[in-house]
Amino acid sequence: MAGIVVKSHFESTIAKAYHAQREVTNLRFFPAIVLNRGVGGINPVAVSHALYQGARVVWMPTIDARNHAKHFGSTGTFGFASMTLSYQKSARPQEDLTVLENGHLGDATKEVIDLIARYDVALATAHLSEEEIFQVVDYALSKKVRRIIITHPEYIVPHLDIKIQVQLAQQGCFMEYCAASIFPMVISATANQVKEMIDAVTPKRAVLATDSGQPFTARSPEQLRVFAQILHEKGVSEAAIAQMAIKNPAFLLGVTETAD
Repeated sequence: MAGIVVKSHFESTIAKAYHAQREVTNLRFFPAIVLNRGVGGINPVAVSHALYQGARVVWMPTIDARNHAKHFGSTGTFGFASMTLSYQKSARPQEDLTVLENGHLGDATKEVIDLIARYDVALATAHLSEEEIFQVVDYALSKKVRRIIITHPEYIVPHLDIKIQVQLAQQGCFMEYCAASIFPMVISATANQVKEMIDAVTPKRAVLATDSGQPFTARSPEQLRVFAQILHEKGVSEAAIAQMAIKNPAFLLGVTETAD
């Protein structure tokens, strides 16, 4: 591995990536921000600060998203103990997060996407619903955002069917397929199904990721190796794996200007 994106559901990872980079100099650490309650939700000010300090990926809401709560029963949980928050909750009512206001993309979300376009970094759709994803993508494309990631479309959230994935890929988005989705703890797709998705959207519009970092997953390099090997055993070529695990991520993180 040449690099890793440091993601947190709770805060910007600017400081984490900075200090990790000082200790480990032969691997690149890319900071990011996820727009959950820990950063004030869909908060353009937090995004502006993170991008100014070098964040390369901006995720829409994940565990605090309305669509996440719909599938898991509430925000802050994936349905089992080691992935459920136990912090002291605020006495104030906590609404789940959505990018929509009266059925349309909210002004704060538009401002966030404007910042993403200005800094030319990656926009990831996180745990939004299909309707929300399309509105985010449409606005992002209108603002010439070049690096759009549809976060684990094979997972429980958002669980997009192949036709929708192809439609988004044809618009210029990249489908991010995660190893964690085919492993036992959170299985939501088989390796055969992921292979079918890759074939449909083509490797030029797909990314292989781990989504690891939990107590029950392998360390990222090993999880990525196993994921790549499984897909190769299912018939995905080495060239396709290199496209999805090396070339496309390099483009999405701004390391290269194209994915070719």
